[in-house]
Amino acid sequence: MAEDFRLALQELGLLPAEAHVYLALVRNGALSGSAVASVTGFPRSSVYLTLNSLLDKGLIEGGPGHGSRFAVVLPKKALPSLVVQEKEAIAQREKIAARLGRELSSLLEPTETTPDKLIQVIRSPRGVAERYERLQVEARRSNEVFVKAPFFVTPGNPVQERSSRHGVRVRAIYERAVLDAAAVKPYLAKWVAQGEEVRIYDGKLPHKLAIFDRKRALVHLTMPGDQMRTLYIDHLELAVSLGIAFDALWQHSEPLEDADEEKSSPDTVAIRVRKRTGSGQTRRSRKSKNPHTIT
Repeated sequence: MAEDFRLALQELGLLPAEAHVYLALVRNGALSGSAVASVTGFPRSSVYLTLNSLLDKGLIEGGPGHGSRFAVVLPKKALPSLVVQEKEAIAQREKIAARLGRELSSLLEPTETTPDKLIQVIRSPRGVAERYERLQVEARRSNEVFVKAPFFVTPGNPVQERSSRHGVRVRAIYERAVLDAAAVKPYLAKWVAQGEEVRIYDGKLPHKLAIFDRKRALVHLTMPGDQMRTLYIDHLELAVSLGIAFDALWQHSEPLEDADEEKSSPDTVAIRVRKRTGSGQTRRSRKSKNPHTIT
């Protein structure tokens, strides 16, 4: 129990020694500094430093002069005050950060966009997932994706639903090999119902790719030795060029319904029904769209 109390006090912001001395006073009542040192086993010099810190925090009280006794302030009043003090300290730091941010920003001289900002290398799967989710949120018109392993995003990609509600057109080309993957199969029907346009590529896609508004892109590369790198590209012409490549493979991929007809299963039948009834489009009306339009 004593250990639980010490850990809880440390979560409130007390140092381990402060928590130990505070609990000694709770258990033993008012004690002198030398008595606290005897009970806790701490050196007397360090005990007085700890007692002074607890006095400053308002957790204990003591009389003036050497040899005075120290006692805890009623815990149900003193401990909540620690939280109040912390909130006040955070508010003060927020003010300092805002002021300092404005002042330091004013010292920066305008600079031209540098190549390292046009193309960035992301090395961790977590970093890729976070960047992909942020770019989905920021997209306003389109999100075009090559879907192949490995998978980095949160299972089910919940961010996509929000983008679809905001009118973002989502087109995805899936390698046939990933249709039964755990990161795809349980969610594909839901994505289609949300408006995702799906085509199946009967082969290996060159790499993972995601293009946002034909302005920015993520390109995943497999390096020698199974190292993985993802390029973040913030360059209009490059993004448009990647979009042309996406359109070419889109034309050489099968609509999901055709793939379903070749290999029907309960899951793919459900997807086909949702696609044909939920979106209100037949395959013929969908083919009338021009997927080559670059905006």
